Amino acid sequence: MKKPIKSMALRLSLLSAASILCTLALAQAARASGFGLREGAADWLGNAFAGAPAKAYDPATVWSNPAGMALLNDDEFEGAVSYIAPSASFSGTATNPLTGANVTGGQGGNAVAPAASGATFGVVGLAPDWRIGFSVTAPYGNRTSYPSDWVGRYQSLVSSITDINFGLALSYKINDQLSIGGGPNFDYFDARLTQNINVPVLSALTGQSPLADVHGNSLGVGYNVGVLYQFDAATRIGLDYRSRIRHNITGVQKVTVPAIYSLYSPAAAALLNAANSAATSSITLPDSLSAGIYHQITPRWAVLGSVEWTEWSLFNALNITPTNGSGSTVLAERYRNSWDVGVGTNVQLLDNVLLQTGFSYDESPVDNANRTSRVPDADHYNLGFGVQYQILPSTNLQFAYLHIFTPGGTISNTASSSALTPSGTILGSYADSDNSATLGVIVKF
Repeated sequence: MKKPIKSMALRLSLLSAASILCTLALAQAARASGFGLREGAADWLGNAFAGAPAKAYDPATVWSNPAGMALLNDDEFEGAVSYIAPSASFSGTATNPLTGANVTGGQGGNAVAPAASGATFGVVGLAPDWRIGFSVTAPYGNRTSYPSDWVGRYQSLVSSITDINFGLALSYKINDQLSIGGGPNFDYFDARLTQNINVPVLSALTGQSPLADVHGNSLGVGYNVGVLYQFDAATRIGLDYRSRIRHNITGVQKVTVPAIYSLYSPAAAALLNAANSAATSSITLPDSLSAGIYHQITPRWAVLGSVEWTEWSLFNALNITPTNGSGSTVLAERYRNSWDVGVGTNVQLLDNVLLQTGFSYDESPVDNANRTSRVPDADHYNLGFGVQYQILPSTNLQFAYLHIFTPGGTISNTASSSALTPSGTILGSYADSDNSATLGVIVKF
């Protein structure tokens, strides 16, 4: 017997609230392709993110294709925690923006620290053909941090992005073949960027440089819609569109000036302090279109695949504008649109043990022409392995591991065009890699 709608709505609300708290506590996302973050459900990593729009067999379909909720027969909740251990190491030089000579300092070591990320999903039945669901994810994130003596300190020091997305979705099963679904996404975006300022004479004379720190956040709204078609019990295809989300960011621009500057040049110190101000910026998170196929070859063996296009070219430049009129800073990005293509397979080894693997190519919006020290990304070649263990009829435990092979690349970048923060040019190369592991659990009610 189905539960009353009021009871189901209360359960969904409680699960959503708990999920938001869990994901916020774990939202220390590390760099993925561009500053996107694909880690979420353990099932996704197990297949190297292949086939997700057509899977439709667990609550994570709320995010990957909400139409897939129509194929779930139970009320289900899913939670996952990912540990992400990326590496991005620079080797090269940076020019002094004032003299043209090389900046003295170290190479910076690994610029990306290990981090954790969380995701939760839930689906509740409303009627035989209707399902409602939610997702709490961290779809974007970046944590690069260099030591204060890094040669590129006039390019960047800290670059931090946190993005938390709360999605609601409704699905309807039109007939035995066709289902549709969609709903709104509420997105919280927070960013912090820092770098040193090379001040004529004073930086060289004192051995100290002011620190520019910009921090802001925003709330944005988008949507997600999908369609799922079953040719028969063994084969289905899915199509999902996720909209772009515009963020109008408000925050502060702060310049920390060494105390010794006031002794040597009170006028220069006053000019730098005048740059402290409220500030605004804007960013549009990209829209994407993905298609997937799932085919059950035998009762114990399934194959799957997908392709995804992302409109990263929306991120062309970041303009930071102080409200006191002290002058804008423009960070050129020039991202390119990107593709992701993947294939995978699931094998039911035992009645309660499922094995997964997959491989995907995730094209980065960053290449040698537009790589920056804030997001030193490159193309990703993802290899994933996963295992799912049905510990109880209502409980499924999951574990997945993903390794990212990447060629790295060169960098030749002048970070900003601001008179306040002339950056010089950084020249060299980056060596990148990444390992991720995800633990997950699915509970049916």
